[in-house]
Amino acid sequence: MKILLDQFRGWRKSEIVWLCFSISSIVSLSILWGDGALGITAAATGMAYTVLAGKGKVSCFLFGLINTPIYAYLAFSCGYYGDFSLNVYYFAMMFPGIISWLKNSSADNEEGIKRTSLSQKSRLLLLAACIAAILPLWAILHALDGSRPLCDAMTNVLSIAAMILTVKRAIEEWVLWIAVNAIEVFMWYRAWCSGSGNISILLMWMLFLVNGIYLLTLWLRIERRNLKAHAVNDAKD
Repeated sequence: MKILLDQFRGWRKSEIVWLCFSISSIVSLSILWGDGALGITAAATGMAYTVLAGKGKVSCFLFGLINTPIYAYLAFSCGYYGDFSLNVYYFAMMFPGIISWLKNSSADNEEGIKRTSLSQKSRLLLLAACIAAILPLWAILHALDGSRPLCDAMTNVLSIAAMILTVKRAIEEWVLWIAVNAIEVFMWYRAWCSGSGNISILLMWMLFLVNGIYLLTLWLRIERRNLKAHAVNDAKD
């Protein structure tokens, strides 16, 4: 019980309301529209993972271990082979993520973990690497006759980079996740319109997009607060 309560220390009331609202909305609307249990489970656990990750809570990875194999199956059934392989990668990355976050936990309940940031040079190198990786993957997925190979390639490359930044606790991860979420909304909307997608997964990505924007602002606010605190301490010294 103590471990469970620790995961919700440092939360604002609005953040708890958002977590409850987003999960309940996905579940209730998916049931209303006749979606299956797998889609509902993937959407609910995916949202729980994202919100807890944004709050710097290591328990997010437990939900990730449930979400990734289910989502991989759903992506494969829609012909999104890149998305399928990506979630196999996600599943493997949950374990180094747990280790890294446990080692870098913060005493600040709101902060959750000690956050980092990339240098300007590292950001440019990351952008160049993503562009260089997207083009050949696009060609491979096109050759495999996958659905929307360019979008699939972009989400795969950006997600791989974002997951590495997640393990490293870098604030830039949220910029990449926002881009991924926007592309995924388009992909799963098209899949739903064609009758092969799950409405719960589409709703999940729409909520992810809103959530990603909020979490980026949250991490930026915490970074500014920490920089201000360091400046005050340096002035005292």
